[in-house]
Amino acid sequence: MKRLGIAALMVLLSACGREAPATSCDLSATQEISFTNADAPDTLVVQSLGPSCDKAIGLITLRTAEGYPAWSWSGPLSHRFGDAFGAEDYEHMQTFLEAWSRPDIATTQSAPAWTALTSGQTTLDQLTYEDVRVRNLPMLCHFSGTARQTCVFWEPAAGGAGHLLERDTQENE
Repeated sequence: MKRLGIAALMVLLSACGREAPATSCDLSATQEISFTNADAPDTLVVQSLGPSCDKAIGLITLRTAEGYPAWSWSGPLSHRFGDAFGAEDYEHMQTFLEAWSRPDIATTQSAPAWTALTSGQTTLDQLTYEDVRVRNLPMLCHFSGTARQTCVFWEPAAGGAGHLLERDTQENE
């Protein structure tokens, strides 16, 4: 019995010298949006995942009303948005996620004409880009960096979203 008491005391004493484990920055925000089907809202979930907010990865997941994944994007938030978040900046991160979960919804006709694009803005060839634009498909643009947006279009025939372009947000003003 004496050995059991000593062992329990050793465990308690060893726990006293340890620091409390760091709290992770696993936060999220969810929005229902109309992108793939005006009659059945999609679900957009944005998340920060990481051991701390300054080391978090951002993840966007868009699912159709039936639960099928339609689009996802991820990136290290510190590389995309700079040092905007401190290690324990949970409130600021949650505010960011709430804003990030409200993308711009438009149609592809509002995308710039092919002749207005700069090098690297799209991975599509001219014929495909112009076809998508003229068909006036649903377009969703979400932040993908400081003053930067990624825009995707919904292709109903394929049942999926495709990457349309990257743009500076100043282009929209």
